Amino acid sequence: MKFDLVIKAKQALTLKGGIRTKKKLRELAIVEDALIGINGEKIAYIGEEKSYEAKQEIYAQLAMPAFIDAHTHSLFFGSRENEFEMRIEGLSYSEILKKGGGIWKTVNQTKKASDEEILRVTKERIEYMLEHGTTVIEIKSGYGIEPSEELRELRLINKLKNLTKATIIPTLLAHLKPTDKWIDEFMNLIPIVAEEKLAEFIDSFCDLGALSYEDTFRIFSTASKYKLKLKAHVGELADIGCGALVKDFNLVSLDHIIYLDEASLNYMIEKKTCGVILPATSFSLISKYADVRNYIDKGLIIALASDFSPASWINDMQSVIAIACRTLKMTQAECISASTINAAYALALHEKYGSIEEGKFADLILLNVPNYKWVGYTLGYNHVETVIKHGKIIFEK
Repeated sequence: MKFDLVIKAKQALTLKGGIRTKKKLRELAIVEDALIGINGEKIAYIGEEKSYEAKQEIYAQLAMPAFIDAHTHSLFFGSRENEFEMRIEGLSYSEILKKGGGIWKTVNQTKKASDEEILRVTKERIEYMLEHGTTVIEIKSGYGIEPSEELRELRLINKLKNLTKATIIPTLLAHLKPTDKWIDEFMNLIPIVAEEKLAEFIDSFCDLGALSYEDTFRIFSTASKYKLKLKAHVGELADIGCGALVKDFNLVSLDHIIYLDEASLNYMIEKKTCGVILPATSFSLISKYADVRNYIDKGLIIALASDFSPASWINDMQSVIAIACRTLKMTQAECISASTINAAYALALHEKYGSIEEGKFADLILLNVPNYKWVGYTLGYNHVETVIKHGKIIFEK
């Protein structure tokens, strides 16, 4: 066998076997003393060591699929550290808004910043994520609100595809509805976004104080006509009936789902809609967590993501996993499945990414730990020694 690159790993988590639910979330399809052969951008072999020729060899303690972050708000300018202090002091989100904080502060800061400033800080964030093992990153618009600003943000997100080595998945987010007229203006964006291929997904913040079920139904009806894939923020702040969207549309995921009615949960399970869980947000906002153990026991497909934003400044999946282990009572293995193959499913990319299998893109991370249980065991450490993106080494310590 001849390869461009060979990785010899004491332990390799292959995640072979497809999407994980229930007890299968704990199955990582581990190969001990593994050989991973890469040709070009793809994985050509994974298994026990055999005779081979290689242009380059690497030795590793632990090899696994690179992390996939299926929900971020990474494109913005400015910060909101003052309102973090307000939350510590017990102020509610609505009280923070009245003091000039919250999403509207970020909207104003981002609007005032130049394209160059926004691209610079966002690229720095992506580089940090890459160095911590995340190679596929979903990035939402949403801090524009005005249609022209939303288009600006989507175009900047698409520019980042050529400025970083990460795979960037752009999403158009309907974030807040300042006026009733705004819905019509947002709807006019959809054909432009579809024609220019500016987004893979349309997302709606369907929650208390944001968009309603009726608003989101209108948006998704039009988005479906233009073949855009659908996601929704649901039940972060309250259950206002937005879970029912999963019955009406073929959503790839419902995200947050801290508050979710039983009927909507059952529809998600039946339709294989992914539940994207965002524990770092609850951790940062000092708020309620999703009942993930219930979701897992009932058979919901679960993914983890960072939800990185100025309200929750946590953007590496190792930290997200550590938080999930401690607050959601998820095991390390469950978290790894939810951050790789299931996270790929949350972006409809599971046929290309999320596991170490022949024919898939060679997006891998090599960690300097004796076994996978160190992932989540520590908090605040970057165990990634090497990042491989599409078969090329892009980061080494």
